[in-house]
Amino acid sequence: MKQAIKKVTTVMTIAAVLVCSSQAITTKAEEIKEEKSLGGLSKVLDDYNNEGISKKSDYTTLLSTQISIPENIAIAKCNDYVNIREKAGTSYNIVGILTKDSYGIVLEVTDGWAKIQSGSVTGYVSTDYLYMGTEGVAKAKELASLLATVTANSVNVRKEPSTLTRDNIIEEVVKGEDLAVLSAEVVTKNDPGAVLWVKVALDDSEGEEVIGYVAKDYVDVGFKWKSASKVDIEVANSSPLRYNLVNESKKYIGLRYVWGGTSLTTGADCSGFVWAVYKKCGLNASSIGLPRTSSEMASGGTKVTSATIKPGDLVFYGDSSGRVNHVAMYIGNNQVIHESGRQTGCKISNMYYRKVVTMRSYLQ
Repeated sequence: MKQAIKKVTTVMTIAAVLVCSSQAITTKAEEIKEEKSLGGLSKVLDDYNNEGISKKSDYTTLLSTQISIPENIAIAKCNDYVNIREKAGTSYNIVGILTKDSYGIVLEVTDGWAKIQSGSVTGYVSTDYLYMGTEGVAKAKELASLLATVTANSVNVRKEPSTLTRDNIIEEVVKGEDLAVLSAEVVTKNDPGAVLWVKVALDDSEGEEVIGYVAKDYVDVGFKWKSASKVDIEVANSSPLRYNLVNESKKYIGLRYVWGGTSLTTGADCSGFVWAVYKKCGLNASSIGLPRTSSEMASGGTKVTSATIKPGDLVFYGDSSGRVNHVAMYIGNNQVIHESGRQTGCKISNMYYRKVVTMRSYLQ
């Protein structure tokens, strides 16, 4: 008879649930809790039940996790993006952008404008461009992604769930980076520290999804949504071309990863995304000498450093041997935007979320 597995349920606490002022708010800041299963669990359970007694002691399975949704959540209702302004009105300065399906926590609503907080941005958005109330909760439930956020200064992503050797380290990822959670947590009895591991996806590399394990103690696992992007002074003070490249690229946060793709509509890979954004902003790849693949891009252009890099320039990453296999575009404030992989699509990361191999500029 198959051994029964006991469900373990964890509750995500959303840091964005805020203490609101005495001014009017749209809804209460109470949370709605909904159980949502992790992907790939049926196979994990089948493997568990069919492996035999000796293997069962190797694994502990997180059967499901709970999604906690604030009632005052809002989701962007737009085709591309909506502006976040410093005050309620179209005449006020833009402080950030909220791309399609991104979230915000509603702090107050006045005369058709919602004051929201999303990521590091706080400002006002017209309620015409937001799903709010029960609609907002329903959309949030539909769009939530289970992610592992690095909480330590850095964590090693390993090929296998074991600390017995350093030879299985794929990459070191830094604090704040979000990694897509692929399946149940496992613990290996061969690890002297009995470390609990989370199976995650790193970037797609040359069409292959890079999958590994991170130690649970160094990540915070929970459901999250895309957040707003802040308008950066470094970008605002750059040339019109560089300014346009950054703003244009941010419209496609969440664009799905497609190996070999160069479309800002149906999807692109890492180098295809750069190529497509450059083209969208009027740059001819042949004229500026921009190749198609990340490894070729890393050998061209003009080499720049962390001291001289500007918005719109390119940052390259590689495997443990230093071979380039990924490219991102610098968007200011030590951040890059890139087509990360099929699990998360286009997203913003810390420029040093992985080890940088080289930086290049194809712009004047």
